[in-house]
Amino acid sequence: MRARELARRLDAWGCERGWRGTDPYEGLNAQRRALAPLKRSPLGRRLLIQTVKRSPLDLRRPLGIPRSASAAAVAWAISAYARNGFLEEEEARRRLRGCLELLRSLRLPGYGEPCWGYHFDVQSRVFFYPSTTPNTIATAFAGLALLDAHAALGDPSLLDEATKVGEFFLRHVPQTGDAPGAFFGYLPGDRSPIHNSNLLVASLLARIANEAGGDERFAKAAEEAVEYTTARQRPDGSWAYGESPGLGWVDNFHTGYVLDALRACADAGVAAEEAETAWRRGIVYYRRRLFLPDGTPKYYPEKAYPIDAQCVAQGIQTLAIAAPHEPGAAAQAGTVLDFALRRMVRRDGLPIFQRRRFWVNRAVHVRWVAAPMLLALSHLLRAGDGASSAGTSLPARVSA
Repeated sequence: MRARELARRLDAWGCERGWRGTDPYEGLNAQRRALAPLKRSPLGRRLLIQTVKRSPLDLRRPLGIPRSASAAAVAWAISAYARNGFLEEEEARRRLRGCLELLRSLRLPGYGEPCWGYHFDVQSRVFFYPSTTPNTIATAFAGLALLDAHAALGDPSLLDEATKVGEFFLRHVPQTGDAPGAFFGYLPGDRSPIHNSNLLVASLLARIANEAGGDERFAKAAEEAVEYTTARQRPDGSWAYGESPGLGWVDNFHTGYVLDALRACADAGVAAEEAETAWRRGIVYYRRRLFLPDGTPKYYPEKAYPIDAQCVAQGIQTLAIAAPHEPGAAAQAGTVLDFALRRMVRRDGLPIFQRRRFWVNRAVHVRWVAAPMLLALSHLLRAGDGASSAGTSLPARVSA
């Protein structure tokens, strides 16, 4: 199977590097003094980030940007090894335990509960925050990875550790009430109404409530978060990225995050009816509006470019997760994989970052390319690989 062969290549690539590598958004890690003026203003910081991200040439060495470990990438690797399907079981468990140790080493200090952030300062359209600040995305993925590891290894301490991640959110990222429902912010003290981050926390809390039990606070907070996002689903089944001015766009991979989180809540029996109804409307929109018939993931509903590795991986994952509930989803996931192997793979067989209309960026970023694709493939293999790609060997060299 090509999915299994590609997963093994990504596993070898990640292990060889200790799951350390580059990131599209790490421009503010540049060490050259000449860049200091750019870092003093939001516009300058965004310019530096986007220049490093978009350049067809790798600027990291001349700018002095080191290769680093990403907590989100390590969390995705943990979840992939927990599901497995591409390695011998004992080998997968060794990889899993090693990544758990790496994830713990990346935990941010200053909080009694486990939490994580990005390994670079962030300047977004909405806010600036330093690498020392925990964020919802990295912390939620880490908590979900601990739950996946618990399911694979049966170690009660992993469930306890994940529960403490849930406590971090309840204590340090309190929900903002905005009837109907309430939402989790992106950072401690933040009140940005962003749907994917809100529901990632909800999915973690729902799974904790289901798997650990005994504390109604987790289920109640998850129910309020689900209510907030489901009440704001658009008539066509989509969600805006967020509910503030300037956040009204719809894109592929953030929609995938929302759908996966709703599916997790429904499966955990937390706000199950609301989550199930919204998920079913959303997956129809996702399948029809965010992919072309040949499997190309569209970045936005109205345009495909840039064709992005995160959209490819998230598309495979979300469709594979949908497979037990949605006829044809597994086959569509396979079609996305077929597209990726035709158009989004380098000569050495590894996935690439982006294909733009007139040029290609062939970087294999650890957080944006390698780790999410490995996790996506583990989901696809669990779904049975139900696609035209089953039973066909991956070529030794594939041209991008």
